[in-house]
Amino acid sequence: MSFEVQKEALEHDAKIWDATGDTLSTAAGAARGIVLSTNAVSFVGDATGFTSTYADIQSFVAGLLDEGSAASSDMATTLRDVRKQYEADEQSAAQRIGDQWSPVE
Repeated sequence: MSFEVQKEALEHDAKIWDATGDTLSTAAGAARGIVLSTNAVSFVGDATGFTSTYADIQSFVAGLLDEGSAASSDMATTLRDVRKQYEADEQSAAQRIGDQWSPVE
């Protein structure tokens, strides 16, 4: 595998992580948007604490989805940072070598 292909693979994977983060963010928004009213479960659900337990679980799941989205975005950023570092190292090495050696044709 060539160096160029490896850099392209890093960007390809970063895009996958971006898409994963977007999907998780959308899911978190959808989870927060689900409303469970007392009317939906009757007064018994509210009296027994079901409604508040449901809201706690809903908040917990939405929070996990948000954390997953942030972690996915962080991974994409890290992969792009690695690519940038490879490129900077490659350029630096080419300059150092270029100053000391030139190909003979």
